[in-house]
Amino acid sequence: MLNYLFENNCLLCGKEVSPLRSLCENCEEKVLKNGPSFYREVHRKYELFVYSDYTDEIERIIRLYKYHGEVSLSGTLVKLFLKLYSYFPREANLITWVPSSLDSLENRGFDHMRLLAKRMSKELGIPFNAVLENVSEGRQVEKSKEERKRTGRFICKKDPPQNVILIDDVLTTGTSVRDCVETLFRNGVSKVFVYVLAKTRR
Repeated sequence: MLNYLFENNCLLCGKEVSPLRSLCENCEEKVLKNGPSFYREVHRKYELFVYSDYTDEIERIIRLYKYHGEVSLSGTLVKLFLKLYSYFPREANLITWVPSSLDSLENRGFDHMRLLAKRMSKELGIPFNAVLENVSEGRQVEKSKEERKRTGRFICKKDPPQNVILIDDVLTTGTSVRDCVETLFRNGVSKVFVYVLAKTRR
């Protein structure tokens, strides 16, 4: 009955699918088979894990979700995060995310990483919370030059626990991730484990 009333097509290939799906089984299976890439970086203050390069289907899915409001794709993106985590499991007390700027949130109309963190939290049984805040606009303008230099683009609006999972969608220069890690460490965190869906090629 639902198929008759609501025609629905795969967002990648256009094939007709159930109204409850955003991708056909073939497209989702192809995406899941592409990773994880086993890309891992060990830094003094954090570990970084990346699922895939920012190309092909991964790029299309992230862009559709992030910029075109295809919220139904959050299920597929969470599957990618969970698969990456299954290869690199780490014990943590909290899941949080790299927060977007106020302008980006207003343009998109929703907090795209918060939704993914919430769904990951449910699957992994690890609490999630918006510990970090992006102050690159607004309140940041009101601060003195020395205050901006000391706090950077991010602040902790809540006291974080000792071990934190930090997630983000795309890693380009890595500046935002490093700034978030530094902020967390300044506020008492001992270990940060960063999980990212895709890394751009430079």
